[in-house]
Amino acid sequence: MKCPACGYDNLPGADECVKCLESLMQEDVPHPDGSMGQSIMLDPISTLHSPPPETASADTPLSEVVERMRKANIGYVLVVDGRGKLSGIFTERDLLCKVAGQISDLGSVPVSRLMTPNPTALSPSEPIKHALFHMAHNGFRHIPLVDEEERPIGITTVRHLVDYLEQLSEAGT
Repeated sequence: MKCPACGYDNLPGADECVKCLESLMQEDVPHPDGSMGQSIMLDPISTLHSPPPETASADTPLSEVVERMRKANIGYVLVVDGRGKLSGIFTERDLLCKVAGQISDLGSVPVSRLMTPNPTALSPSEPIKHALFHMAHNGFRHIPLVDEEERPIGITTVRHLVDYLEQLSEAGT
């Protein structure tokens, strides 16, 4: 982020300029003009109207998980423990990088062996900017939404964000 005072190119997320110590916080404050930027900064993730997530237990065979993804036309399945808490995520990227050409009997492998454990999850009350940050910074395409007890209640995807931005654009904000 460029410092508005001296022009120094600071690391993204810095609170103050490394060179002149000027605050960079005002760069993240939305202008009260009803703009798209203000909506992204202030609107909660729940605005995206996330569908109920597809979930599976850790011992679910990979064959069943892949079939669920195919039938629902989604790129993820959230893995939950015995209490229903989020414990992992299995995505189409996992399927391509960890399964394709490497595992032939998908019925003999539980999803827990190939899932990404302890995925980043957000609350639906957090602003949309948090989902965008995690997606851009970490290369995520799916972010689980959880309740106070860490149980999955939704999912935010790149597709949801693009649809939201398109709606804002069409509305003229």
